[in-house]
Amino acid sequence: MIQKMRINALVVDNNPVLLKAVATILSQEGCAVKSAETGLEALELLQDYQPDIVFTDLIMPLVSGEQLCRIIRNTKKHDNIFIVVLSAIILEDSERIEREIACDLCIAKGSLKEIRQHVKEALETFKARKAARYRPTGTNTRIPVGLKPSEVTSELLSEQKHLAHILANLDEGILELSHQGKIVTVNNAALRILSCREELLVGRSLADAVAWGLFSEPIRRWSEEQLIGHGMQVFDINEDDPLKLAARIITGSFLPVTEANSVFGLCILRDITRQYQAEKHNQELDNAIKLVKKMDAMSCMAGGVAHDFNNLLTVICGNLDIVSIYGGNQSEAQRKKLIEQAKRAALAAVDLTRQISCFSNFGIVSRETVGINQLVRTAVERFFDEEPGDYAITAIGEDSQVYVDSEEISQAIVNVLKNGVEASGGGAINVSIGRDHFDLPQLMSGQYVPAGSYAKIEICDSGRGIEREQLFRIFDPYYSTKERGALKGMGLGLTVVYATLRNHGGYVVVGSELQRGTTVTLFLPVQNVAGVQDSGEKVKTSRYRSALLIEPDNQMQDIGRIMLEHLGFSVTTTGDRNGALEALQRFSADPSLPPPLVILDLSDANGESAVETCRLLHEIEPGLRVIAMSGTILDPIMHDCREYGFVSTLPKPYSMDSLKHITGMVLNT
Repeated sequence: MIQKMRINALVVDNNPVLLKAVATILSQEGCAVKSAETGLEALELLQDYQPDIVFTDLIMPLVSGEQLCRIIRNTKKHDNIFIVVLSAIILEDSERIEREIACDLCIAKGSLKEIRQHVKEALETFKARKAARYRPTGTNTRIPVGLKPSEVTSELLSEQKHLAHILANLDEGILELSHQGKIVTVNNAALRILSCREELLVGRSLADAVAWGLFSEPIRRWSEEQLIGHGMQVFDINEDDPLKLAARIITGSFLPVTEANSVFGLCILRDITRQYQAEKHNQELDNAIKLVKKMDAMSCMAGGVAHDFNNLLTVICGNLDIVSIYGGNQSEAQRKKLIEQAKRAALAAVDLTRQISCFSNFGIVSRETVGINQLVRTAVERFFDEEPGDYAITAIGEDSQVYVDSEEISQAIVNVLKNGVEASGGGAINVSIGRDHFDLPQLMSGQYVPAGSYAKIEICDSGRGIEREQLFRIFDPYYSTKERGALKGMGLGLTVVYATLRNHGGYVVVGSELQRGTTVTLFLPVQNVAGVQDSGEKVKTSRYRSALLIEPDNQMQDIGRIMLEHLGFSVTTTGDRNGALEALQRFSADPSLPPPLVILDLSDANGESAVETCRLLHEIEPGLRVIAMSGTILDPIMHDCREYGFVSTLPKPYSMDSLKHITGMVLNT
């Protein structure tokens, strides 16, 4: 015998007559009954009420019976409730109801007598299952004898399915709201966009159901004032200031809608994450290009004047070198002439300096092939020998060889370390050395790095970080994140770092987050071919070793000739291509003369391509060694001279020592 038990029941139907009738039948059967006219009202009751059995209609306003069944089944504290669907569309939609609606029993509405009988049978079935503690699969259906499908009902259901299919497959997320601002319908796209389950949304107020972030208060005000308060104004979240929800970027429209004598709300959400990321990528690329253009414009503007300035410095240094070396063997008139030439060049340089005012070149590169690990370690250790602070150096992978001016790269590292120490306020600085290879160009923190193999130096501080809007300004001369009046950091520190790396064919990437510190990454091209090595041996020259100096500037010709002669060369000078080709042909015509070492100026002062001149020289003498000489390191030939047929480079201004160093390396390899 089945023991009698007190059953808590919930009846949900928007037909007040049937609602009262079913509630009365259940009360007569000893049940404690609560009732609701809509699915939304039922969900509100379920927050504090735990029924054993629920009788629900399917077609209802606000939250439908189908939604109610699905939410009950997907809510852990309610998933054991016995659900009975009591509906007038069982015959017309039986297959879909059995397949898609999570209920235990279906009853087709008939006469009051038939309904009473089916409700009693439903209670007996519930009691039996409760006693046996099992739930069979599938849905039992109770259909009154003689009940036939309605053609009109079938047509209405077909139209409803059609609209539901459209709603389910929209890309836009749709949330329908009651006149009280509570969510009653959510389509699949909305669940995907909000990354939330239906049972956690339906029945809750729009303002509280989702963590709207910065838009929480505006959405709450819209719900209270425009929807509930019938202000009827639309609220939009636009692309220029979108909602950022987890990893998604969302725009939305919130609309109060009037229908007959009622008001409801619609929330339309659009996932623009891919579009936003593409636009953000393009904006970062545009910012990176603008930065490159700005820095290149500054370099090019100063470059033309700097070329003349370098020539003047070479004249000054060359004359002084000659006086220093030969002073004791020269007459007073010879010394006076050399010093007077240096003086005139110095005065011209002073005038030139006034013209360039705030512009300056960023250093002259004297390169050599070095291991990046030792270069970085030495620079960091020397810095912290003088500057108190904690640091750590980590080398990852094998050492990379780079073709750089060690002093300039060391100074660039020191400039970054200074900024890091100041920003960290005593915190540790972490330096890592490694290597990266990019098959495709990279856009990192809004900064562009072409494809290639790079030695990588990462310098991380533990400071407060830099706001994103300021990242693109940190390379500006005299820009600082400090308040005006603070002298430190107000100079050219990172501007010099940027220019130094660019002059070496490298790149600087700065990444930062507020309260998480800043990471400055320096990328230098890896020397993939056998670089020019400084053997340390004495220059293998003699009085009979020949050099061909191609220099369009007469003063530079004279100084270069004197220096090369001091180094033991027999020197031939010329100012243009034709003179060079004629001179080389004379060497080739005499088998007793070895081919000369050629030093070729890249300035194209005569409108002649230095690369073409180099090619023509090699046609006459295929094994000819040609050194590229230039006052600007921005010239691509200075970055990769071998690509253009040169064996090495000689930056201007050059001294006796630098000329000896370069010519010695070329002849000793």
